[in-house]
Amino acid sequence: MIRTIIIDDEFMSRETLRDMISLYCEGIQVIAEAQDVRSGLKVIKQLNPDLVFLDIRMPDGSGFELIRQLMPVSFRVIFITAYEEYAIKAFKFNAIDYITKTVDPEELIAAVKKAEREIEINSLNDNLKSMLDTYLKPQEVESKKFILRTFEAFHILDYDDIIRCESDRNYSIFILKNGERIMISKSLSEFAAQLEENGFFRIHQSHLINLKYLKKFKKDEFIAVLKDDTEITVAHRKRDELIKVIRDM
Repeated sequence: MIRTIIIDDEFMSRETLRDMISLYCEGIQVIAEAQDVRSGLKVIKQLNPDLVFLDIRMPDGSGFELIRQLMPVSFRVIFITAYEEYAIKAFKFNAIDYITKTVDPEELIAAVKKAEREIEINSLNDNLKSMLDTYLKPQEVESKKFILRTFEAFHILDYDDIIRCESDRNYSIFILKNGERIMISKSLSEFAAQLEENGFFRIHQSHLINLKYLKKFKKDEFIAVLKDDTEITVAHRKRDELIKVIRDM
């Protein structure tokens, strides 16, 4: 069952949506409801849902503000609102779908199916990573794989396959040594710790580089030059740390 929370300031809207989910969406379990941002934050933190149906305009703030306070989020979001002008913004917040009130059953069913696919893929990804961690032999630890999941595929990479990665709002773009670019619908912060443990350095809030591909650091210009001739500005606060890392290489 997909554990689901409904957050909407209108009682009738919550009740209608709950009834429609019960009628049309087998496999969806509504475990809680909330009427505003404050109560929504509370139940999400307490119950850790798989899916959230989220209104946009509420008395104490917006659904977008709720998401910002929880980022990075582990659950999927379907926005439900009476205001069509928010559609583009909703998808920038990595929404699975955007449904306008009054909710159409076919739109609801389609949105839930998208969520089910995303949740299933994420579960498969977690299982695959767990399997790799379990079966790696001690001598293979250094060649541990890095897995990227897109909607279409799992990309199983060696860390040395990755030259750098950069942030694009709520997305991360991985640039590989073969020239391929892989876009992931997660923020760079979600990958930072794992990459930094495996030879990467965050030279800027929006850039992580593989130190094996660092060719030159122009100290006076605060520019890192990579082996593919990419030039990236190094954040001022990262300059001394990068110099120390280079000296220890």
